[in-house]
Amino acid sequence: MIPFTRARARDFGALLAKCALGRPRGPGPPMQVRVCDGVRTLDAVVPSGVRLTHTTPAPGAPDARLLFPLELLTACAGASDEPVVLEAQSKTRATAHWSDTTGTRVVPVELLLPGKQHDLPELPVPAPVKAELLVALHECGRTTARDDGRFALSHVQVRGSTGTVIGTDGRTALLWSGFELPFADAVLVPALTVFGAKPLASSTDVRVGRGAGHLVVSAGPWAVWLPTDTKAKYPDVPAVVPRRTPTALELDPRDAAELTAALPHLPCAEHESRPVTLAVSSDARARVRAASDGTVKSVALGRSVARGSAVQIALDRRAVLRALALGCRTVRLVAHDKPVTFSAPNQTFVVAALSAELVVPDTAELDIAPKPQPERSTVVKPDPAAPARGDPPNAPDPLDLAESLRVALTEAAASAAKLVAALRHSKREKKALATVLTGLKQLNLTAP
Repeated sequence: MIPFTRARARDFGALLAKCALGRPRGPGPPMQVRVCDGVRTLDAVVPSGVRLTHTTPAPGAPDARLLFPLELLTACAGASDEPVVLEAQSKTRATAHWSDTTGTRVVPVELLLPGKQHDLPELPVPAPVKAELLVALHECGRTTARDDGRFALSHVQVRGSTGTVIGTDGRTALLWSGFELPFADAVLVPALTVFGAKPLASSTDVRVGRGAGHLVVSAGPWAVWLPTDTKAKYPDVPAVVPRRTPTALELDPRDAAELTAALPHLPCAEHESRPVTLAVSSDARARVRAASDGTVKSVALGRSVARGSAVQIALDRRAVLRALALGCRTVRLVAHDKPVTFSAPNQTFVVAALSAELVVPDTAELDIAPKPQPERSTVVKPDPAAPARGDPPNAPDPLDLAESLRVALTEAAASAAKLVAALRHSKREKKALATVLTGLKQLNLTAP
C-alpha cells in the first residue's frame, strides 16, 4: 500500500502543525490513510477538533484502512516524490520502506486500531468561491486575540448572508467581504495560520461546504474541517464602522510607500501605544512626538487628497502599518475619539483611536522653545592704572563701625570671665567631695 510520497508527508506535517492552536503538548495525533473506491484519503485531527485531509485518486488500489503514529510522517518526510510503501503484517504491525540518498530504509510501524472517533464525517456538498477567501481567513485570523473574554475574540466570524469574514481583537478589526457562501447564518471558526501556507494559498480551486458541526474549506486536494460554534458571543463589528465620515483621505501609493518606510523609524517608538498623529487638513500629514525633548518629526503626504473638515487623531503606528500592508489606502475619520477606517474595495480595517492626550497639535512645531543656556559668570580684574573711585553715597562712617566692634568685644570678654569663674567653683566642689569620700572609706562607712 502506498499512502503518500515523501514530499506529501513533508507538506502534510507542516500544514497539520498550522492547524493546531497554541503549542501542542504530548504525542501528535494519529494519522489515517484510507483507500475506498479508487480514492486515497490521508487525514488527521488535532485536539481542538480541526481536521486536515488530502485526497488523491488511486485507481486499481484495493480498499484498505490503516492508522499509524505521526512519527512515521516525520521520519519519511523529504523533498522528493519517492513513494512510501506501508505493508501491514498484522492488525498491529507493519513495515514502512522508502529510498533516499543513503539507500533503502526500512522502519517498523506499530499500527493502531481505528475506532468510531476516527471515522471521516460525510463531506458536505462544496460550492466554489473566490480563491481570495483563503487570504481573508488568514488575515482575519491574524487580527484575532489570543484568549477569549466576554466575547470569543480568538475566533473568526463567517457571515453567510453577507459573505463577510471578520476578525477582531477588541482594538482593531478586519472585515473582508465579497464572497458568495452556501449558507445564510453566521458561524465562528478557529483562527488558523494554515490558510496562508503555500500548499493551500497556491491553489485556485477553492470550495466551501457546511456540514453538521463543521465548515469545510478545500483548496485543490487539501481540505480543512473547521469546527463551528454558533452559541458563543461575538461583537457586532459591522455596527462599529462609522456610517458618516466628514473627513476622508485618499492616500497616494507613493505616499503610502514612504509612510510605510518612515513609521518604524519615527520617534516615540518606545511608548506602549507607539502613537502617531494623523492630521488631515488642507495639507495632510502624519506626525509623532519625540519621547525625550518634545521635538516633532513629520511625514508629509503631499500627493494624497484630503476632503472634509480638519481633524487630528492619535493612532497606534502598528495598526497603520497593518492597514497599509493590506492595501487599504482610503482613510475615513470622524473625531479624535471615534474609530478610524482604512478601506480597499472589499476590505475594511477598523482602528480604535488612542487618547486625545497623545495627539500632536498643529502648532506643536511652532511652540518648540530653544533649550535655556547656562549663564556665564565673568570675573573682571581691577585695573591698577585706573583712578580710585570714591565711596558710594550713604556709606556708613568707619569710626562708628569701629566703636560698635569695641563694645561687642568688651561684652564678649565679660561673659568669658564669668564662665571661667563658674568652672573654677565647680572644680573646688569636686575636690571637697573627693576628700569626704576618702574619709568615709577609712572609717569603713558607705556613703548614702
